[in-house]
Amino acid sequence: MRKYTDELDDLDATFQDPGFDVREFQNRLVAEMERLQQGLDNIKQKTFSMSQKQSVGEDSAYDQHPGDLGTETFERGKDLGLKDGLEISMARVRGALERIRKGTYGFCLSCRQPIPVERLRAVPEAELCVTCKEKQEVPPPSTRPMEEQVMRQDFPGSGQDDEPGNEPPLS
Repeated sequence: MRKYTDELDDLDATFQDPGFDVREFQNRLVAEMERLQQGLDNIKQKTFSMSQKQSVGEDSAYDQHPGDLGTETFERGKDLGLKDGLEISMARVRGALERIRKGTYGFCLSCRQPIPVERLRAVPEAELCVTCKEKQEVPPPSTRPMEEQVMRQDFPGSGQDDEPGNEPPLS
């Protein structure tokens, strides 16, 4: 397994003072990178070291019940998703380590203001301050289905006739 501390030996170079000890975050990020790398190695070793046919333990995949192959296919897909998630997390941590190296760690990439230490303690790989992150994460305008935008409001069952006295006459 590759050690990420080897890449960070030149961190003694001078960089901007963000107002806190950057080494604390460097150590946390290096430990997180090694944890993520170990998870990625485990997934690659256990999942992708053998074919799907070998993992089921059968000579042929054609004589298997579709449910058995469906389960195995689902597990493969899940492992691919986990692998992708780990790689995305590793890229974020790598970015934070690079910002430490460049002297920009602890500063928002959007507004260039210092990121509060509390946020960095919660999310060491954070690249945006809370304000800029909230601006980036715009909620959808509506959580209602798109079809409701084109439906007439007086459509039967739309809730307009639910009040007492609005019932149709019995015939």
